Amino acid sequence: MPVSRQSLFRPALLLLGTLALQACAQQPTQPNPSPNAAQLTHACQPTETVGFSCELQDGQVLSLCASPGFNDFKGKPADNPGYAYVAITSGQGNAPYTYPPNPQDYKKHMYFWVSMSAAPHMFVSTEKGAFLHLSLDIDSPADVTNEYVPKGWPLASSETRSLCTSQFNRDHLDPFMAQMVKKADWEKDRQSTARKGGSVR
Repeated sequence: MPVSRQSLFRPALLLLGTLALQACAQQPTQPNPSPNAAQLTHACQPTETVGFSCELQDGQVLSLCASPGFNDFKGKPADNPGYAYVAITSGQGNAPYTYPPNPQDYKKHMYFWVSMSAAPHMFVSTEKGAFLHLSLDIDSPADVTNEYVPKGWPLASSETRSLCTSQFNRDHLDPFMAQMVKKADWEKDRQSTARKGGSVR
């Protein structure tokens, strides 16, 4: 009885199919990335201006945030109608710590200063003193004064010079600092507030 071609090829096809399935089973499977696994690059809102952002020694993210278009304001810094604040988050989806409590009051807490070497600096201050210093220094763009850090904030200086382990975004720090009130004007306003019996928190 003659054997058909289909009968001859069927075992060969079954063998090839079995080998192909075994090869696929042996290939390492790639895990599906979780949407929450994306690296957090800043703690600001999506539409806000990111003046600066970096990862801290403990893995938290420190960001300098402001209203959309904050850096584009053309008038005097004291007249800028926007808002600004500092935020720090663990990157685990928790709400960030922010300062000042009301971002519209940033002019009472942030100021700009130019050193003798003409280098620009920005400071963020509580009523006790400046706790955060930002500059254009490549190696150490941010440092902290522990005793002035806002109560409850998980922010502290480390043994190394730099507060940041890596820099995510510093491209807009210079124009951001240019929107800050100068130190001399900030101090005058602070003294005037103190004489009137007010306080800066």
